[in-house]
Amino acid sequence: MSLAWLAVGLLLFVVPACSLGKKSTNVSTNRSASEDSAPSDATSTGAIKELHMAKDDGNGNPGDETSAFSPGDRTIHCVAELAEAKAGTKMKFSWFIVDADGAKNEKIKDIDYTTRALENIVHGHLTLPQNWPSGKYKVEVFVNGNLEKTAQYAVE
Repeated sequence: MSLAWLAVGLLLFVVPACSLGKKSTNVSTNRSASEDSAPSDATSTGAIKELHMAKDDGNGNPGDETSAFSPGDRTIHCVAELAEAKAGTKMKFSWFIVDADGAKNEKIKDIDYTTRALENIVHGHLTLPQNWPSGKYKVEVFVNGNLEKTAQYAVE
């Protein structure tokens, strides 16, 4: 069943990466110290200042920051704040199932994006036209080919 879900899901995902703003933003960066799903550094060069997951605001944009989604949260956002706004920065959001609906450690989708001048807030998002399977997921975020941060999240 998990392979069928994955195959159908890959065909039905809406996955554009898009910019949220320019040099400044009003996206909340508050994070509770008790959150165990905070992004972890990998081969970080310090290119990402802050990374978080967010629910959809109902208009296709990131809304409330969270690390826990309900199955009915059809669109899930990953928001990266870059340390430096520079045109031509190559971003990649790699989405994975960690453990959900019988699938383990499977890549869902890569989303590539190149920044324009003054962009330092970039997000990638996935939309599933049905409820998400409960489980654990992650997004690895690359900047110019370097794995910078990983955000863990759950669907409960």
